[in-house]
Amino acid sequence: MVHKGFIAVIVASSVVLTAGAAMAQKPGGMHRAPISFEDADQDGNGEISKEEFAARHEARFDAADVNSDGALDRDEMLLEGQKRLEERVDALIERFDEDEDGVLSRDEMPKPRDSRRADKFFDRMDQDENGSISKAEYEEAQEHMGKHGKGKWRKN
Repeated sequence: MVHKGFIAVIVASSVVLTAGAAMAQKPGGMHRAPISFEDADQDGNGEISKEEFAARHEARFDAADVNSDGALDRDEMLLEGQKRLEERVDALIERFDEDEDGVLSRDEMPKPRDSRRADKFFDRMDQDENGSISKAEYEEAQEHMGKHGKGKWRKN
């Protein structure tokens, strides 16, 4: 039973990672749509100064600071995160919804570019190289990834 749950987690994770990678390949995917040069060049002189560059970041902060107190509280950050998540989901559906029914079927989901990535991740977790992941190996991986961030963990 534990194996079925673990496999479900691996499958779900690979779908999320694949979708994220696919969205990152297109503006409006994982990153916000790029600002146009003309919008960034606020004074219209044909160049973007450091001040104009920094102003974009300040504008994003100000937009997220709903109560205008100069600080982002938890609710404001969650609201901004929810907006970004909705943009990402909309972009994913727009990009891959071939029959334009507003949902992604299994066949429409982005295909992994390289299944070796999931295999490498599994192999890193399988520290004793016995072809399965014990509870201890799983917990060690969880702890290590929490400390060091995704993508930085390597087998000893």
